Amino acid sequence: MKKAILSIIFFAVMVCLFSQSAFGGAWTLPKNKLWGELYFKWHWAREGFDDDRTGDDKKNDGRSWGWVMEPKLEYGITDRINLLCALEYKEAAYKEYDRPADWGPFRRKNRGVSSLKLGGKVKFVEKPVVLSGQLKAFIYPGYGNYHGDDPAYRNQPAIGDGDDALEFRMLIGKRFKLPIDKDKLLKCYLGAESGYRFRNRDVCNDIPFLVEGGFWLYNWLLIKGEVDGYIALDGTGSIEKDYAVARIGPVFQFLAGDSITKQDRQFNLGIQYGHTFWGRNVSKDHEITFRIQFQI
Repeated sequence: MKKAILSIIFFAVMVCLFSQSAFGGAWTLPKNKLWGELYFKWHWAREGFDDDRTGDDKKNDGRSWGWVMEPKLEYGITDRINLLCALEYKEAAYKEYDRPADWGPFRRKNRGVSSLKLGGKVKFVEKPVVLSGQLKAFIYPGYGNYHGDDPAYRNQPAIGDGDDALEFRMLIGKRFKLPIDKDKLLKCYLGAESGYRFRNRDVCNDIPFLVEGGFWLYNWLLIKGEVDGYIALDGTGSIEKDYAVARIGPVFQFLAGDSITKQDRQFNLGIQYGHTFWGRNVSKDHEITFRIQFQI
């Protein structure tokens, strides 16, 4: 039993170190099946990363916080071809607590639909690993960014860069069993993604990356970890932003369906804690994410 516990702890550490947002992303949904997710994220920070990727306190003892809500749908045209769509809404706030009295208080808010996402996924092979390709368009609907000289709208916290984008990713994944005791096998999975995103309106093109993994403590309890982010390609635009976020937490699976390979009916509840541990020109956020997922 001690050996089994040590194996689980070791695998959990490996997941944290080497493993979004995409939940078993390489697998596709079966034909005529519908998968949905309602995603919430609460985030807060008192530090940020500067242009040299160095973390430091925000000026004037500033604080940022906010939340994100994103409903997502995926539909299986065939067992190998899926359609994807999502609508992202954000709210953000910022306040400075240490300002000269004659400057007056500084507190700003911002909100709006930040992106409409449309795309598709094609599964190429299933063995020895699952390999897929994904194409997704990010459409900026024009909300949340204000212009002009109205003081109420100056220096608002960002909910996006106001750009459109087209992204291509290759996705790879595999399920396997890890021996942890003489008569016991631990069910596990690993996945990875990367590609290229073309962006407009002065925003640098960037390279997405994701490594994720998990193991089942019980048939109904998956422990899942991931690292995901983007690396900006300098010179392709004037707005340069990088970030990497590490997350870990449980996924409670209330039905018998397989939440990784997306087989059979399912209803899942996932909770994760995350931290932006590397970046450039972004906040050094802490976050709590909450996911409700279903498949019919």
